[in-house]
Amino acid sequence: MLRNIDIDLLRCFVTIAELRSFTRAAAALFRTQSTISTQIRRLEELAGQTLLQRSPHEVQLTRIGEDFLAYARRIVALHDEALDVVNAKRVSGTVRLAVMDDYATIVLPDTLARFVRSHPEVELEVTTGFTRDLLNDLGSGFDLVLATQKAGDGRGDVLRTERTSWACSDRHDTPTIAPLPLALLKAPNMYREWALDALNAAGLPWRILFSSSSIGAVEAMAVSGVAVTVVKAGTARPGLRLIGPEAGLPSLPASEIALHLAPGRPSAAARALNDHLQASLTSNGATGAGID
Repeated sequence: MLRNIDIDLLRCFVTIAELRSFTRAAAALFRTQSTISTQIRRLEELAGQTLLQRSPHEVQLTRIGEDFLAYARRIVALHDEALDVVNAKRVSGTVRLAVMDDYATIVLPDTLARFVRSHPEVELEVTTGFTRDLLNDLGSGFDLVLATQKAGDGRGDVLRTERTSWACSDRHDTPTIAPLPLALLKAPNMYREWALDALNAAGLPWRILFSSSSIGAVEAMAVSGVAVTVVKAGTARPGLRLIGPEAGLPSLPASEIALHLAPGRPSAAARALNDHLQASLTSNGATGAGID
């Protein structure tokens, strides 16, 4: 019997294997966790083998899954490259993209790699930072800004919605001492403001134990177990556990990811990247729903 494996099933498997999380894979692929789980079950039925093992804190590859991953990666990469070459428009020049650090390192690498392969004459300059700073330089310093903003803000082209969540180490108990120890990004930062406003409104005492301009550094401090932080549920690093009202913490506003194109007459290269990001990142539903 001839068995054909849909490319979406392979892409789902590769994404889960790389992110080690059904939650983060669902966010990266703009799918619900139930859809991701169904796709993996279907793939394993076609393969006739168990490829992934789930634990409370992480997803692990089986030995057969490790062997299968190498082939799946090659098939998905070749598929995407073939489509990009066929559909590419020959443009040249430099495009200056500004983006939040977590999206630059977790969500965008494959998307930008496809753009670079399909537009070999375009030079891509990527700057990371806080949304407010980046938007201030839209037009003068950047052609495009991929920004985090409060849901319903009304600016830019909204590509997806992110669930904002408190997070702490998945290897340690949730810090319960008062005042609550926090690891947050340096001011001015939207998530920092949301966290402090929510705690103040709930009458919960807090103290900032650690602050940094690096999302990675802040999340690493939370992973160590000494502090609680605030994350996008879809991009939280491994080692973090999402928490909320069950831990006595107040709810946080939802955020949205919006693409801002510099006003005026953008270059062909900027328009090409804008269209590529719109097609690659647009999601009809909220992301980051669910916890592994």
